[in-house]
This record gives sequence, structure tokens and C-alpha cells, in this order.
Amino acid sequence: MKKYKFTYGGALFGKEERDAINKVLDRNWWQIDKEGDLMEKEASKYLGVKYGVLANSGSSAALLALSALELPKGSEVIIPAVTFPTIFNIILQCGLVPVVIDAKVGTYCLDVKDVEKAITKKTKAVIAVHLLGNVVDMPALMKLVKKKKLIVIEDFCDAFGSTINGKKVGSFGHINFTSFHAAHIIAMGQGGGAFTNDKELAQKVRMYRDWGRQADLTMKENTKYPSLPKDQNPRYIYEKIGYNLSPLELQAAMGRVQLRKVEKIKKLRKRNFDYLYKELSKFEELIMPYWIEGADICWFGFPISVKSRRPELIDWLDKKGIETRTMMAGNIIKHPMIKNIKYRVGGELKEADWILEHSLWFTVHPRYNPKSLKYIVNTFRDFYKK
Repeated sequence: MKKYKFTYGGALFGKEERDAINKVLDRNWWQIDKEGDLMEKEASKYLGVKYGVLANSGSSAALLALSALELPKGSEVIIPAVTFPTIFNIILQCGLVPVVIDAKVGTYCLDVKDVEKAITKKTKAVIAVHLLGNVVDMPALMKLVKKKKLIVIEDFCDAFGSTINGKKVGSFGHINFTSFHAAHIIAMGQGGGAFTNDKELAQKVRMYRDWGRQADLTMKENTKYPSLPKDQNPRYIYEKIGYNLSPLELQAAMGRVQLRKVEKIKKLRKRNFDYLYKELSKFEELIMPYWIEGADICWFGFPISVKSRRPELIDWLDKKGIETRTMMAGNIIKHPMIKNIKYRVGGELKEADWILEHSLWFTVHPRYNPKSLKYIVNTFRDFYKK
């Protein structure tokens, strides 16, 4: 793997995280336990929701969240074309149909107007993807889905800490999920979580996560499941066809330390974004990001679009030690994975196609500061002088 002068991500951890992990190692019980319970409660409190369930990755949390809804097979779920493949995959895994709509150049998120146009009698849910920290217009989306009686799932894997009018993303939708991957805002090494205000949904997420095991582990006597003995251990009663997707106690311990640092991390990411935005706005060749009124964004990366010469620019940045990424999948339906897959396109995908060819993003990581990021600005300047 190439070593870059400026990498797009990476966990920030030190003695506190190591001490928390070592305490778990000393207990000689690594399966999720007390640290996991506390991380779920503390993350839920931070987000302003009632319930949280940890998983071993953001993708697992996404699968669990959608599984818990138990939507009728063949139902349609609206998603943006510019996303990570996880979103497309979980819909198929649950026996549902993805409906792909456009994303906007600049926000790289879905437009609520496009959601409304794509709704049919088969539509049951919308997955709102907050890309690179930027946010979907959740107040407008929630107003629409209330009218249409649909369910909203927020994907805030990139946007932990972002808010709209003071309300955390991850607290608007009916059930929402995030990632605690090493590259994300806060890290458990690998991990994720689903969050909701609905107790029944939270219980179902936990059931699907833990082999399909029924939710009430304090049950003294089995009176609910007549096919099993009354003295059947509640830990060995299985209500769902589930998975084994829980994280380790080690990860939860690390996550709790990281959670206490999230506002500091957000402040540093915003500082770096603001500097790059100010300086890169001077280049006419670049299309800068924008966001909705009332958004306070914890930026995961700095997204831009270029009017021309993207391959040359990416190659130039790479040679200068600046790691870049194209905009996730770009247009997801252009990938070979969708061959022989049932899906529907809800309108034209002109902007997603353009993003596929013209957009990229790079670091605002807290390990850097405006003084060091000046190197990136100068690298752009040198490129456009050529």
C-alpha cells in the first residue's frame, strides 16, 4: 500500500484508548458486555435518541436496521445513486427492490423533490445518505414521508456529529445507522450501530444481531413459546432467522473513549474544511460544495467537482502525496454488480453520471492543520498553472 503525505482518513487514538482496551484484556472476556451496554447508552444520549444497538460494522448495522423493519418482500426502497454499495446490497438481501434517484452536484446527497417524484404504491422506505458529512434536508424529507406514510432510514456513517438546526443527524429517521470504522469520525477499529426511538425496532435489531435470539433475557419462565419447555433458558430461544454481528467488548471500550472526543474532532475537521474552502474557492475550474441552511457539518472529507481533466488532476495529486477518492460509487447502477439484478430508476440520473466522471474528495483529517494543508492548496495552484 502506498504511503501518502496526506491520507484521507485514519483513527486518532492514544493512551486513553489503549488503557481502555487493556482493561478489557485483563478481564479475559472479550465478547460484548458492560462496555458495549455503556457505549450503546452513551452514543444514544449523544444523538438524542432512546435506543442504540452496536454491530461489528456499519454495513452490518445497515443490514440489521433494514431487517428489523420487516418490510413486505418486493417493496421498493428509494436510495441515491451516489452512495456506497452497502446501501444497494442490504435492500437486495432483504428481498426488496432498490429505486435509484439522482444526487446533486455540490451536496452529493439526494434531493427531496426527486424522492417525491419516485414514490409509487410499492414504495415503503427511503434511505437518506449523508455523504462525506454533508446532510440531506431532513426536515423537508420527514415532512414528505409523514404525508406519504413512508419510513426513513438515515445512513450517517460519514456524518456522525453533523446537525440540522441543532438536531443531530441520526435522530430524524425512524431507524438509523452509522459506522465506527477506523477511517470514520470516531473509530472502534471496525464497528457500527443502529439507533432509534422505537423500542420494538431496537429489540428486533438486537434479535437479528444475536442469532435471532428472543429479546427478553430476564424471562423467568417460558410462557410465550408453547412449542418449547417452560424452563427453556431464554438465551436459547430463537424467534428470528438471524446473524452473529456483534462487535467485541474491546471495540466498545475504545468507542467510548472516542465518543468523548467527538466534539473536538468535529471542531478540527470544520477548521480544516473552512481553510480549504476559502483557498480552493479561488480556482474557477473547481465546483465547491454547498449545504442546506441550518446545517452544522462534521466534515468527513472535502468534496469537489472539476469541470475538466479529473484523471490528470488525480494523477498529479497522487504524485505529490495527496490521497484522493472518487465520489463513492458515483452512479451505482453503472457498476457490474447490478447485472441481472431487479431495480428501478426513479427519474434521470444526469447529475450522478456527471459526478461519476468529474468529482473527487480528499482529507480534512484532524491530524492536519491549515499550515500543513497549505501544501494541498499550492499543489492545486501548481496544477492549474500548467
